[in-house]
Amino acid sequence: MVEKSKAIALTAVLVFFSSLLGLYGGAAGWLPGLNALVTPPPSAKQDKLAAAPDLSAVDQEQLARVQKAIEDKFISPVTPEKLTEGALKGMVQALGDPYSLYMTPTEYKAFLDHFKAEFSGIGVNVELSPKTGLITVISPIKGSPGDKAGVKPGDSIVQVDATDIRGFQLEEAVQLIRGPKGTNVTIKVMREGVSEPLTFTIVRDLIKVGDVEAKMVDAANGIGYLYLRTFNEQAGDRVSAAIRDLKAQGMTRLIFDLRQNPGGLLDEAIRVSSVIVPAKKTVVSVETRNNEKQNYPSTAKAAVFDMPLVVLVDENSASASEIVAGAIKDLKLGVLLGKKTFGKGTVQSFFDLPDASGIKLTTARYYTAGGNMIHGKGIEPDIDVANPNKVLPGDPGDPQLEKALEHIKTLKR
Repeated sequence: MVEKSKAIALTAVLVFFSSLLGLYGGAAGWLPGLNALVTPPPSAKQDKLAAAPDLSAVDQEQLARVQKAIEDKFISPVTPEKLTEGALKGMVQALGDPYSLYMTPTEYKAFLDHFKAEFSGIGVNVELSPKTGLITVISPIKGSPGDKAGVKPGDSIVQVDATDIRGFQLEEAVQLIRGPKGTNVTIKVMREGVSEPLTFTIVRDLIKVGDVEAKMVDAANGIGYLYLRTFNEQAGDRVSAAIRDLKAQGMTRLIFDLRQNPGGLLDEAIRVSSVIVPAKKTVVSVETRNNEKQNYPSTAKAAVFDMPLVVLVDENSASASEIVAGAIKDLKLGVLLGKKTFGKGTVQSFFDLPDASGIKLTTARYYTAGGNMIHGKGIEPDIDVANPNKVLPGDPGDPQLEKALEHIKTLKR
């Protein structure tokens, strides 16, 4: 979950976390995995970077000595610019927080582009796995080059062209995987149950992310289905429009699918929640390092959602997805079905630097509508249903959707 802040002139721009992390982390060009919550509502107070502190003479001398030793003695020539970049990256990495990092101008621009609904890439949603430390596929976008090539959920990308990316940060790997439409990229992946790495050569294409898929799945029983892939720009408006359209088709019950949704923009999480959560009810609370807490209420004009609801979640439902799922569960507005969610309960803020580079810092933690801290824990579904064959959401043979269809018919209005 990410909050967007500008270093000098602050404007209400987009920004991921998504999982954005969610980053489709470069591979797809989507929200980087490790899921971000981004951009507070326009009314929220924005932070500015403090003025740079003066380094003591000892600090300056120490830095100068290290730099000179490297420049004079290291086995290969190194430019001062490269050393500066390394020092900045190292400073943020020293925090030991996987969600905080320094990005060069190129990396920062590419990262912000992930929040857009169109990009050039191979079309897979990736994250930096907290278990393995590898760049791992959450899911391919249906019909994308990555999907057609045979990339599967759970694949760990270990090499891009000639570069071994084990140990890379998510954004660094994404930079290598992305590229102009029509160009080739070769990736090697490790897949559970397969002894040798698999190699895929994929032609990059322009990926248009349809972040909302809506349809009637059982018209006779008035059951509509809405799948939200990410919380990027205008997700709240698109969810509202999709529900209006489904109601016009006779929907009286809704299955809302948040599986494999890595997160995204904080304000969009609130807008999506506000489609279901009654006006003025707290959707999420955000707490800073000084224990200052701010509640974000539903912006609904009135309580317009009045039908049985089942929300599908899984282990890749993260960040903004967990805010929405948490609000629905805590306020008893629907039934959660699937597997326990990812468990990302922190907020990242983005700061633009004067040279167009940027830093992403974890600046707060959030609590669900019921006051629960879910970081590292996730949200348990009301009904536990596995998906052992990793069927993509909505595809034939989807066991979680089948169970949702069965259960929602039992719910009373």
